[in-house]
Amino acid sequence: MSLFRDLGKRAEKLKQQVAASDEKTYRCADCGTEIHTDGEACPDCGGDDVRRVQ
Repeated sequence: MSLFRDLGKRAEKLKQQVAASDEKTYRCADCGTEIHTDGEACPDCGGDDVRRVQ
């Protein structure tokens, strides 16, 4: 049983790593603040030039 438990833990860790790498990041072109959600305005400076970082 410990073999399957170990494999399950490893699979879950890999799944979490893949999900974290797919997160989109945005940056305000006005002040440079990194934002992790898409929005029309920067929550820091209020600038409206928020772009996706690849």
